[in-house]
Amino acid sequence: MSQNHKITLMYNGSTFSGWQIQKNAVTVQEEVEKAFSVILRQPVEMVGASRTDAGVHAYNYVAHSFFDTDIENERLMLGVNAILPEGIKVKSIEDCDEEFHSRYSAKSKTYIYRIDVSKYGDVFKKPYVWRFRYPLDFEEMQKCPQHFLGKHDFSAFMSKGGQAKTFERTIYECSLSLENDIITMTIKGDGFLYNMVRIIAGTILSVGRGYLKSEDIPDIILSKERKKAGITAPPEGLMLYEIEY
Repeated sequence: MSQNHKITLMYNGSTFSGWQIQKNAVTVQEEVEKAFSVILRQPVEMVGASRTDAGVHAYNYVAHSFFDTDIENERLMLGVNAILPEGIKVKSIEDCDEEFHSRYSAKSKTYIYRIDVSKYGDVFKKPYVWRFRYPLDFEEMQKCPQHFLGKHDFSAFMSKGGQAKTFERTIYECSLSLENDIITMTIKGDGFLYNMVRIIAGTILSVGRGYLKSEDIPDIILSKERKKAGITAPPEGLMLYEIEY
């Protein structure tokens, strides 16, 4: 009988069209399944915790997969990492219960979104931040996170194309910090709608630009209308940081 495995990995999403396998596109799932299949000499399929868009990064992404092998997990990890492309690394492989599901067993996910507001833009941070060239009122932006906390219908913060059947999500934590000209938004919730984190980031930035006020956010949430929220921030500033089970 095949053993279920919990696989934790990290990836730089810059050169991939997201996690999930797609036709005519290079994806993280395809590359990881290919590497495992080569080492194990058998077809390997994986289920990931989240789709993640093209260009989005992950620091602790989780997938699960059933397969049979005599290779120790540590040796398997080393072998897979040796043939994975640059930008993807497996961090751990663990045996787990057959009931474990990388997506449905998750209790919360934490995302980080970073905005570079430096005068020239940091070339070393470029693949992992949204470079924003215009003045922002950070004090006003700091008034925004509190309005997203709790359980709400977040329809106004979902892009078209989402496949969610329910729109209520609970946000446990949301915060903003500014250090070395990098604004970091950290947000933790029980789940997120399609592009929800990027739209929340774009809405907070719209407040920083003066196009919206922080006190508008509760009404935007209640409206359930996408057009009332801010822009969808670009993918390169977003990282799936942690998943709790």
